[in-house]
Amino acid sequence: MARNRTRRTLGLIALCLWIGLACAQGELNPAGAPRYGRHALAPGFKPTPFTHDALSGGDIAVKSLGLGDNCLGFAARDPDFLIELTGAFSRITFLIASTQDTTLIINTPNGSWSCADDINGLNPALVYHNARAGAYRIWIGSYAADAFDESVLTISESGPETLPTTATGPDPARAPLYGEATLSPAFQPSPFTIQITGGGRNQAARYIADERCRGYISEAPDFRITLDNFFDEIWFALFSPAQMTLVARASDGSWHCSADHPGANSAIGFTSPSAGRYDIWVGSTDEGNYAAAILYASESEPDDSLRFTIDSNCDGLPPTSLQVGMLASVSQSAGAGINLHAAPETASTVIARAAPGASLTLVGGPVCKEAQRWWRAQVGDHGGAWVADGDATTRWLAPRP
Repeated sequence: MARNRTRRTLGLIALCLWIGLACAQGELNPAGAPRYGRHALAPGFKPTPFTHDALSGGDIAVKSLGLGDNCLGFAARDPDFLIELTGAFSRITFLIASTQDTTLIINTPNGSWSCADDINGLNPALVYHNARAGAYRIWIGSYAADAFDESVLTISESGPETLPTTATGPDPARAPLYGEATLSPAFQPSPFTIQITGGGRNQAARYIADERCRGYISEAPDFRITLDNFFDEIWFALFSPAQMTLVARASDGSWHCSADHPGANSAIGFTSPSAGRYDIWVGSTDEGNYAAAILYASESEPDDSLRFTIDSNCDGLPPTSLQVGMLASVSQSAGAGINLHAAPETASTVIARAAPGASLTLVGGPVCKEAQRWWRAQVGDHGGAWVADGDATTRWLAPRP
């Protein structure tokens, strides 16, 4: 019996080495039978996208395996899918569409691991350029333990931004993205302020019965403010050079949207507000845009004289004087020019290219991602393009004189 155990152990070690997986990471078993089958795809496959239903989740905590920074959630031991690419692809996208928070883990033909979380809304996606032929073993994880959610594996030769999203509406039960604060009457400093990058994939008007609701917000509240006592009045307002919208859910469960207010910024006021929790969403008026804004709370009605500074810094990058609303130009240091992307990530579709000297009007951002600072730019007919302003050493965009 001991000899049989030893033989099986040596066989597992040999198998791990053959597929390039260290046995210490063998909690996920690429050699296992795929739970939802094997599927072969050739370049130009039809119909496109390829889709297949599955349930996410499992009992293995992926983060503890040390497979990579974005390898998260809970997954089954054996792969959910084995996708055999029968030829090389110039680009292929793997995306999970689900109404819940899922993760994506792939063991590639050379045995390396790739993982993603929250790329297309809450949907994880992985994009491979110049993808080699071979077996791609796929796990669909659930971000939460003991969650098994209906999901769809979607595979396409297009970018992730063209694939399904799952907008589930604003949900006060979710943890706020930028934290929370408790305010008492006569709080100091006043106004209370916090910078937030607003925007989302949920059209506010679809979920909130208020004719003033417009724009796009996230599922989770951006911020939560608790009033711990009686106030004569409280105002929540935004400052941003971009076009933004404001949504608040009061302590009594009622929903409120940004009303017409003097000046360009949105504001919501409450007279004799009840103590308790107020969930706040900062949205963008334009679909697909994400822009920095200062959310502030005040005990008096805000006016146009209030001015704040938007922090455009990103960790590891030189500071910039670029701001939303500016006209920027592509610098000569950009070489042949810079790519305009459909989303603020290099894996997204390149929809245009701006040559040195070209002018861009900045209408959104900044978004700090992939060690770059991204701005949404309007260039001719391309009003929804995202562009990085440089890297750690070189500036590709500069304010136009």
